[in-house]
Amino acid sequence: EAFTADGWLRTGDLAVVHQGDLYITGRAKEIIFVNGQNYYPHDLESIVQRIEGLELGKVVAAGVRAGGEDVEHLVLFVLHRGELEGFVPLAAAAARVLNEQTGLELAAVVPVKRIPKTTSGKIQRHLLEQDYLNGAFAAQLSELAALRAAHASSAPAARGAIEAKLQGICAAALGGKRLDVNDNLFELGASSLKLIEIHERIDQEYPGKIDLTELIDYPTIAELAQHLEAKLAA
Repeated sequence: EAFTADGWLRTGDLAVVHQGDLYITGRAKEIIFVNGQNYYPHDLESIVQRIEGLELGKVVAAGVRAGGEDVEHLVLFVLHRGELEGFVPLAAAAARVLNEQTGLELAAVVPVKRIPKTTSGKIQRHLLEQDYLNGAFAAQLSELAALRAAHASSAPAARGAIEAKLQGICAAALGGKRLDVNDNLFELGASSLKLIEIHERIDQEYPGKIDLTELIDYPTIAELAQHLEAKLAA
């Protein structure tokens, strides 16, 4: 039906009434559904926009679902017209901040030359989502992955047995990613579920020595190894 029982027109918009005024907050079809929870794109964008160099209108959050999949993947599109090498730390910061604030894992942080909008200024998320699914950003994402891998290969290796063990545990939990001991797990997209998995694996190797919250307090392998070493020596 075109109208609700109390006379409102069904437009597909989300809105709130505050002190008698109506405020449009988004579109129902743009809600992102991840891990059984609903997330409003604007809320996620507001979190990421706290990063230096980003601001309102330069970040677009979207839930992307490939054909046949039952789950949505969270993808962040960021306006960036510079070199891709300069985008690597920006993407890492976005993944870290969003993970720390929400526990969500980003499927990708995509640099885009422009953010499509309607004549009235509304972001056209569906166009970015479709381009992503069609592989329009595959070349940039492949180059970004190569840049991250090059950085990881030039980084120092684990300095001790504990670091090496933790490095292996974290790499396995994060899908075989190459990890530097100084990488921040949040920047690598370690979701709350991944942290639980990492903690369980660590607890199997070092029973009762590390609490789950300590993975947040010591987010790099080097820091966690140093902390664990002190506990083992106590």
